[in-house]
Amino acid sequence: MRFNHLQDWLAWQETLHSQKIELGLDRIAEVAKTVGIKQPKYFTIIVAGTNGKGSIVSILESIFHHAGYRVGAYTSPHLLKYNERIRINKKNIDDYSLCKAFDLVDQSRGDTSLSYFEFGTLAAMQIFNNIELDVAIYEVGLGGRLDAVNILDADLSIVSNIGIDHVQWLGTTRESIGFEKAGIFRSHSPAICGDKEPPDSLIAYAKDIDTKLYLIDQDFSFSTLGNESWSFNSSKWSWESLPIPNLYGDAQISNAATALMALLVVDEKLPVTRDSINKGLCEIKLQGRFQLIDGPCDVVLDVAHNLDSVNVLVKNLKKLKPVTKTCAIFAVLADKDVHGIIDSVKDHIDEWYISQISFDRALSSDDLKLEIQRHSPDTIVHSFPSVSEAYKVAKQNANDSMRIVVFGSFLTVAEVLDLEV
Repeated sequence: MRFNHLQDWLAWQETLHSQKIELGLDRIAEVAKTVGIKQPKYFTIIVAGTNGKGSIVSILESIFHHAGYRVGAYTSPHLLKYNERIRINKKNIDDYSLCKAFDLVDQSRGDTSLSYFEFGTLAAMQIFNNIELDVAIYEVGLGGRLDAVNILDADLSIVSNIGIDHVQWLGTTRESIGFEKAGIFRSHSPAICGDKEPPDSLIAYAKDIDTKLYLIDQDFSFSTLGNESWSFNSSKWSWESLPIPNLYGDAQISNAATALMALLVVDEKLPVTRDSINKGLCEIKLQGRFQLIDGPCDVVLDVAHNLDSVNVLVKNLKKLKPVTKTCAIFAVLADKDVHGIIDSVKDHIDEWYISQISFDRALSSDDLKLEIQRHSPDTIVHSFPSVSEAYKVAKQNANDSMRIVVFGSFLTVAEVLDLEV
């Protein structure tokens, strides 16, 4: 074995491939064949989307688990530990199993270099294929058509929504991005889209390959019943008084409705009871999605990192109790729509505590400060060498009538969450 410790494997994988992101299936498909990864016997669900895909994976994972199924889940990125990316029955994979899977991938790849994400994807597939699973849910890393998880043929494909993000890889319009997301669809296998205005390209692709596509507000819908419950409606199922998902915000009810439509579609193969659905919705565990931390000062952690998700963040902030001041802990990648993000949230932030993420695509603190001051010239902006230091100082300066909001990237939230656990 090349390494005996997980961190050594991960550090080496970071340096293995010349590009952090290289879309395409040829390299990973060839290595997968050598590893022995074939189309699995378990039911395979692949989830793509600009935002919300991680929530949908967690909702399905929780419900299937409570229904008694042996369920695997593969998601990315992680917040605190890499092991979070691969779960079996809602439990993170252990270090030894990961190292063993990495070693098999390493021995099988020959001279083929793999990206960090590709290495992990093959490891997850190998781990799942060696376990008697009933269902595995894979979250797409980026796009869909050329993403590593797409070497598998999904029995059911889900697209949560389509927004403008990762434009250098997916294109600059919703139509081009929708086409890439639709690439996870398979002929004669069902697909679901939770976007209320799905791009024509996604609908056309499903029709071209003969995929039965279920659309929100056409084939299924939802409505909220105050703050206590909600209802799901379709031609086959109509459920009232469902518990609110253990995830904050109206967007999560939309994600839950998309997940319930998935359960409807697979009902003949993976039936679940209403009790399993209720328990599954109430016991979802997903950190960093408008996560509230109580303390001397209320803290909100949100991995919002593109314009659509920040708009949802703003909507959720408006529903919280009034405060005298809101301080932002903010660090972001340079390839994001920083202009749009700041413009969307500026009227809800009174003071900024900014930093630069420790990542090669990070936006510098200097450039971030200039962008904030361009939108809000009178707003106070503090710069710090790390997100952790920014958060510590903000908490020191805060009182119980204030609020701190941490957002901009998974990495931003992870650094703060690491201080709180």
